[in-house]
Amino acid sequence: MATNETKISACYIVKNESKNLRRSLNSLHEVDEIIVVDTGSEDDTLEVAKEFGAKIFHETWQEDFSAPRNVALSHATGDWIVFLDADEYFTDKTANNLRIVIEKFDKTKVNGLLIYIVNVDEDKEDTVIDTTFTLRIFRNLKGLKYVGKIHENLKLNGFEFPKVMALPVKFLTINHTGYSSSINKAKAERNLKIILAEMETTDSPQAFYGHLAQCYYGLDDFNNAEKFAKMDIESGVVQSTFASRSYRILLSVLSSNTDRNSEKKEVLEKTVEKFPDIPEFCAELAEMYAAQSDYKKAVELMKRALDNYENYDGIEPFHFDNKLAEVARQHLYQWQIFLI
Repeated sequence: MATNETKISACYIVKNESKNLRRSLNSLHEVDEIIVVDTGSEDDTLEVAKEFGAKIFHETWQEDFSAPRNVALSHATGDWIVFLDADEYFTDKTANNLRIVIEKFDKTKVNGLLIYIVNVDEDKEDTVIDTTFTLRIFRNLKGLKYVGKIHENLKLNGFEFPKVMALPVKFLTINHTGYSSSINKAKAERNLKIILAEMETTDSPQAFYGHLAQCYYGLDDFNNAEKFAKMDIESGVVQSTFASRSYRILLSVLSSNTDRNSEKKEVLEKTVEKFPDIPEFCAELAEMYAAQSDYKKAVELMKRALDNYENYDGIEPFHFDNKLAEVARQHLYQWQIFLI
């Protein structure tokens, strides 16, 4: 454990996570205490936690992720809290930066840090599924509380957590294996059950439409995935991170049926308008215009896609890479011939 002026608490809620927890704890560098709240493990999870000197607490599982998280918060004594899931771990290249980053921001007015998270599929050689930014590091302020049984949000005295910024990727990056193929469907089923129960009591059902779309998509129930993705988009609710998720789900469903290309194009137009800086949306719309021989519009959009890719500095994840960029350049060259 570290002995420094700025005290850091690492917090976890766990259940049967011995393998994942060891890897996550090994990626923690220079924290002062580890808080583990167990919700009923039957494997070696608690033995692993003890190996790392964790303070262990118990909370009966009640289909509510916020409850054990709040137990962890109540026991954390650090100035800053690093709250990880057991299947999350800092990458080797950035793990040593944890204390450096926290001490840097301890001298500022920033209260929380959105950390770059890479969702990887362990069952497919750590193939990247997607990326996002999520609040994982924050000051231990009086009045902190997680709200929501699932996809829980951190509140401060009942209000949105203030003064949060996205940390540049090069400083800290987390890998997350929780959406690997072998466990994705089971997690979607679990999440769906909790969300549907919460929908029965909430005054804001629209806050869950996007999460429902994600669950149904993970369960290959594409009719319901499309239904709730559309409801989420039409509701106007804007997620603080991964705001494009429902648009992506809807586009994926529409892409599976070529008879719906005109509908897909209409959705893409709206998506590009909503997320003008995301390169793959511009590129995909460019391809649709090229298929209709509108090469002027296709060239304009593909140039924009490449410019977005080379200069992007936002926090909304994108799935464009060097391979796709090379294909885009080839198509751009071919289309420009038609404009001569």
